[in-house]
Amino acid sequence: MTDPRPASTSTDIQRPRKPIVLAEAIAEGIVQAGMRPGDRLPVEAAMVLQYGAGRASIREALRILEAEGIVETRVGAGGGAFVASPRRESIARPLSVLMRMSDIGLREILDARLLIEPALAASAAVHRTAEQATQLQDAAEALELLDEGGEEWRRMNREFHTAIAEAAANRPLAVMWDVLSMIADGHDAGVRYPEHSLHDAEAAHRKILKAIISGDAETAESAMRAHLEAMASHVAIEYPQLLGEPIALVRSRTGGAVRSRA
Repeated sequence: MTDPRPASTSTDIQRPRKPIVLAEAIAEGIVQAGMRPGDRLPVEAAMVLQYGAGRASIREALRILEAEGIVETRVGAGGGAFVASPRRESIARPLSVLMRMSDIGLREILDARLLIEPALAASAAVHRTAEQATQLQDAAEALELLDEGGEEWRRMNREFHTAIAEAAANRPLAVMWDVLSMIADGHDAGVRYPEHSLHDAEAAHRKILKAIISGDAETAESAMRAHLEAMASHVAIEYPQLLGEPIALVRSRTGGAVRSRA
């Protein structure tokens, strides 16, 4: 006799799973499989079977991973879910939220920068490659051709500092700087630097660059420290009220990222 009940489907027997738990499982699967940015994740039907979850839960988990910058969704022919290239915003934004909720102010961020960047400059003087030295030289020269203080100047200024971090041959510390640099910025809070201060910044860059290229770690470290102390001193004198204010949040990708200017 034929059973009148409809045959069970995979979705009928799936165990309900919270999307956040499922997102963690998918992220772990990406790592264990050795997937790299640009690699395509399995199609939705395959993930339903692999993780024992419904389509709605899979989609919500992928949305969580996309918000975290782990996965990106492409539409159109050849679209789907792919492993995303790492975005510093995906780390910097939640970190800035945490710091703001902890009432961490600009003063503490500037102090942290003073601990990290001089060490990176010293390490860059020891470990930089010939290619990295050229990149630093190009960034410094490009910076001096731009109108001081403008958006493009701030972007290139940050690239110069980031190039130093990358030349330091200490990737954990370089990542910490890269994330912190998006937070250690007073521009959105209203900090502005006068023309002479920006001239001084470019002069400091030249001194730091010369020390790194010549392999003088001690001078590179002291020059970077003096540069950052000058920027911090300007904020303390002209904008003392900002030092204890909770830091500005790093914007999401759609809102644009906060840029460093010192």
